Amino acid sequence: MSCSGSKIPEDADPENPLWHFACRFWESPRAQEACLELQSRGWSVTRILSAAWLASRGSSFSGGESQTVTAWRSQVTEPLRTARKYITKNNPRTDIVREYIARSELEAERVELALAYEALVSDTQTGSSREATASLALDNLLAAAPETTMDKGTGRLLDTLARELSILAKGDNGPC
Repeated sequence: MSCSGSKIPEDADPENPLWHFACRFWESPRAQEACLELQSRGWSVTRILSAAWLASRGSSFSGGESQTVTAWRSQVTEPLRTARKYITKNNPRTDIVREYIARSELEAERVELALAYEALVSDTQTGSSREATASLALDNLLAAAPETTMDKGTGRLLDTLARELSILAKGDNGPC
């Protein structure tokens, strides 16, 4: 599927609550490490962050994703990530190129989160107010999973993310 500019809503705001949540959540080294490890196992960090954000708001994540988000990731974000990883670190001849690609990758992720936010706010189901954030986070993360069978390592990473989300929920959820 092509991801032409006409498929990206012009009003998709990169400065949205999901982006601000992602910035705050990413401040936790344990959450960051768990997200990146899950990404190396085929998970989408956008889906992880979406699931966690919804849990922090007491909402369920259906596990679905809009075609626009999926197309943007496959046509823009992932190729940039692949290019960045291809270029070795600490090579004076290519450092500037790698740095520009890394910045572009971050902006692509920001657009991806803006697109996800637009889709999520139109498809949010509110959970029970009695449901604990960590429990809802775990349910949402399982809905975000690219697989139905998980090993113990993946389970530990999901538990780490649920704990970190609980810690964040108790603190300040303001913009980063």
